[in-house]
Amino acid sequence: MSDRDTLRSLENTAYQRAYSDGVLDLFVGLSLVWIGSVWILLPEYGGLAGILPAVFTPTAIALRKSFVENRTGYVRWSEPRRNREQRRLGAVIAAGVLLFFAGVIAYFVFDRTLADEDVLDFLGPGILAWLLALLTFLLAFVLDAWRFLVYAAVLGVAGLVAAMTSANPGMPLLAGGAAIAITGVVMVTRFVRLNPRDES
Repeated sequence: MSDRDTLRSLENTAYQRAYSDGVLDLFVGLSLVWIGSVWILLPEYGGLAGILPAVFTPTAIALRKSFVENRTGYVRWSEPRRNREQRRLGAVIAAGVLLFFAGVIAYFVFDRTLADEDVLDFLGPGILAWLLALLTFLLAFVLDAWRFLVYAAVLGVAGLVAAMTSANPGMPLLAGGAAIAITGVVMVTRFVRLNPRDES
């Protein structure tokens, strides 16, 4: 193995560990808990529930950067990896926009063509959870954080349960978000214990 291959392998290993601090997991989990709670308690404002997490995303990224760097130092990834990460992140954002419009179009198509059937009544409670599960699935590949595949599966199953029980659309988000947030707390606690802050 050449020196370049060795460095690439070391960078791959470091990158996979770079998001193992749990801060992202905690943010995603709490965001889902917030969105789910709004859909349950204030359904008339459910469509606006995602605005708050979106607004705080840059702040969360900055806080995570400071939190991690104070304990493990700063890492500058190679240019090919940075470019690949930007392309992947752009693809996830584009997918999110397309999924939103696809969801709106599907709603009106089903509403007009399947008005006499119970398809909307069945799909409705799980749609939000399934869309967010797909985005979580894509996020796993952007960050090489494969535990997000498990989170996607949790949201997918929660959406199915909600659809089968005609639950509030916020319930699968609340349940899935709580599970993800708890995982994040455990990971953050472990990260802090293993990486004490360098006061110097």
